[in-house]
Amino acid sequence: MPTTTTTSTTTTTVPTGPEYYPILVSCLTPNPIGADSINEIDSGVTVLAPSTVAQGDTFQVEMTADPIEVPTSGGGFNISYLKNVKVRFDLPAGATYIGATVSGGSNIGSGTPTVALSGSQIVLTVPGQLSPGATAVLPKVTATLQASGAVGTQMQAKLAGTSYSDPGISFTARVQVLFGIDANSSCYAPVNPVLATTEIV
Repeated sequence: MPTTTTTSTTTTTVPTGPEYYPILVSCLTPNPIGADSINEIDSGVTVLAPSTVAQGDTFQVEMTADPIEVPTSGGGFNISYLKNVKVRFDLPAGATYIGATVSGGSNIGSGTPTVALSGSQIVLTVPGQLSPGATAVLPKVTATLQASGAVGTQMQAKLAGTSYSDPGISFTARVQVLFGIDANSSCYAPVNPVLATTEIV
């Protein structure tokens, strides 16, 4: 009896290497004893994602936010540490979240970094404490997604956030005045570039 052999091929195109995208973010820090502070910070994200993926298949997107140069002072006051750093990435339209992991990182304190889906955002949380004067290298986020949209959908990886009330990056600084107080900073990118595009084929 004759037999027929079929061969399946994948349509996922693996990128040749990670790409770096500079992002200028604006940060608002309310001051409980004075004027609020607004600062612009040069930041960026390194991302690795396939250019195409077959409809229904799973794929991975790797995203690494720039290291943080932890300040020693702010608003004329000494900073004891930073804590509760959150970096938020949009879940691309046309993709379904399967899971995510974190890896790497240094000078990020004794707390354990985590990553989870919150609404339509993939959120990296670094609890800290981050020491002043240190360069905190943030962990890499590897998100596993499924291409659940229609063929032709352009799934775009981006930093989340559209305003100070909807931040892409946030953190808390413990500031020494007469006693320690927490100053919560919220940051977003007024010009928010697409970090990677994966087409469903």
